[in-house]
Amino acid sequence: MPLTIDGVEIERLVHSAFRVRGNGVTVYIDPFQIPGSPRDGDVVICTHDHFDHCSPQDVVKVASPDAVIVASKNCRDKVSPLGFKAYFLSPGEKVSVKGVEVEAVPAYNVGKRFHPRGYGGIGVLLRIGGVTIYHAGDTDYIPEMEQLRGRVDVALLPVSGVYVMSPEEAARAAEVIQPRVAVPMHYGAIVGDRGHAERFAKLLEGKVRVEII
Repeated sequence: MPLTIDGVEIERLVHSAFRVRGNGVTVYIDPFQIPGSPRDGDVVICTHDHFDHCSPQDVVKVASPDAVIVASKNCRDKVSPLGFKAYFLSPGEKVSVKGVEVEAVPAYNVGKRFHPRGYGGIGVLLRIGGVTIYHAGDTDYIPEMEQLRGRVDVALLPVSGVYVMSPEEAARAAEVIQPRVAVPMHYGAIVGDRGHAERFAKLLEGKVRVEII
């Protein structure tokens, strides 16, 4: 079931892919393995150029004819040929499109080679219908997360380990950020399973509300 916060509906699709609806706008984040072709996305966000986060075939499936794409700069070669209006962001940059604001924030690995700091991937702060959603992208726990404390209603955090945070690291991130709700992601498709999400929830009992969606 989707999570609804102050009238904004957040639906996890698969892996790190989400559909967010609020204020009359539909936003997809990192669409991947999308069944059918809903083509209802007003805004489509891609956090980095790996195939499970920037999938041109899935972007086309979800994007409406006048959709706007917001992506990390390293997605440019994949996104530009699709023909949509697009913005390419680095951490610290933001754009307002169709009544929503997208702010790029750092996302990188510490001690892993998959997403080095200079690679150019991003997390995003999505502000829609008065709700701020943090999609962390592919990242480890990083010091910059401390700057998000008090700014986030819903935190979408990877928990599978290997390429991203483990449940323990993600729980630490949630404790630092202190969102109203934390939602585990990045499991069930490439790496990780529901057990990782449940471990994350267990670690945060009595500390941060967790919803597995």
